[in-house]
Amino acid sequence: MQNSVTYELTVFGGAGAAGVIIAFLYDMFRLKRRIVRTKTAMVHVEDIIFWIIAAIIFFLSSYIISNGETRAYYYVGSFLGGVLYFSVFSKPILWLLTQLIKLILWPFVKLINILNPILKFLIRSIIKLLKKIRDKAALESYKISIDFRRLCNTFTKK
Repeated sequence: MQNSVTYELTVFGGAGAAGVIIAFLYDMFRLKRRIVRTKTAMVHVEDIIFWIIAAIIFFLSSYIISNGETRAYYYVGSFLGGVLYFSVFSKPILWLLTQLIKLILWPFVKLINILNPILKFLIRSIIKLLKKIRDKAALESYKISIDFRRLCNTFTKK
């Protein structure tokens, strides 16, 4: 009897761990959405990807922990693991990871802010130069067409 109860508690704890892992995975999707703005269609695609990965994690953990036997307490354990994660760990982990990503991206943001005026100046200069070249080419083309018309007129006059 003791062995059976220990086994059931181990399965329940493993299910809770699977729930925590799935909730952490969901937090990673939330973190990605905080940093990179995505359109509605992409959010739906990400949700489908999340649910597929969550189902794989859930059933693989069931297979590994309890030889594929999923009983009601396995679902309860997974649910309670997810609830425990979201109520205790989610906010601090999201805050910590957000700060870490901001810290990692900070030098790149500063570099872009420093180079931004220089790049804008270069792009404006290149655009002005290309417009001048285009205008000169259009003028030359116009001159050639006028010369061609004059040439045609000289041959067609009687």
